[in-house]
Parts: sequence; structure tokens; C-alpha cells
Amino acid sequence: MTRFLLSLDKAVDTVFAAFSSARPGETFVPKVPSAKIVDVAKAMMGDRELPINFTGIRPGEKIHEIMVSEEECFRTRNAGDYYAIQAMLPELRSVPDEEPALTGEYSSSEANLSIGEIGELLAPSLADIERFKTA
Repeated sequence: MTRFLLSLDKAVDTVFAAFSSARPGETFVPKVPSAKIVDVAKAMMGDRELPINFTGIRPGEKIHEIMVSEEECFRTRNAGDYYAIQAMLPELRSVPDEEPALTGEYSSSEANLSIGEIGELLAPSLADIERFKTA
């Protein structure tokens, strides 16, 4: 199971970027790393040897997240640290179609971070993580 790792700061930045530079009808999607959930757990455990219990998938839960679908990828342009999904209706597009930024869906199943990279990403939150380790 994989998930995108989106911090609150990055989420807020995405909203501000969309307000300041999105074209009519566009949806902004942040380019963020993804990771296997089991690797996130291992990164949070550090050197501690703790059991990981696999409980299976819950009803309706997805194995991987998809931020840009197969259908939307051909209407997606690069917008710096974001993908901008252009409006479906041609009359809302203020510029001619650009070369698509993606050729397939943008999914958390691809290019996952290693345990070490996840640890580096979580480093600013180590104090909070330590509180959970001792609880």
C-alpha cells in the first residue's frame, strides 16, 4: 500500500499557487513524494525492533492513490512544482493545448522513497515522533 506524503505547508502552498497562477477551470496538483506505508512505519521506528501487524485492506480502501487519472493526464501541463489539469471544456481554456506533462496517471505506486529518504523527510518532526514512541 502506498500513499503520497503531503505536508500541511505544501497543501497551503498549493492553494496559494492556484490562486495566483491557475488558469480558468484548472485544478492544481502538487508534485510530492510517495512511499510504502510499511516503509513509513519502519522509518518512524528507527533502530527499534517492533512487530508490524498487517490487518489487510478495509472496504473501499485503495492500494495506491491516484492524483491525476489516466483520463486527465492528456490535459495536464507543468506548472513548476505542480501539475495543472486543464479544464475539460475547450471554451474555458485561454491558451491553445500544450504538450501534455504526463503520459499516464500520477500515482503513488511509482518512484517511492526509500526508508532513509523517508527518515530525512520526517526529520523536522522527530520530536513529535519520539512522543509517540514512548507512549
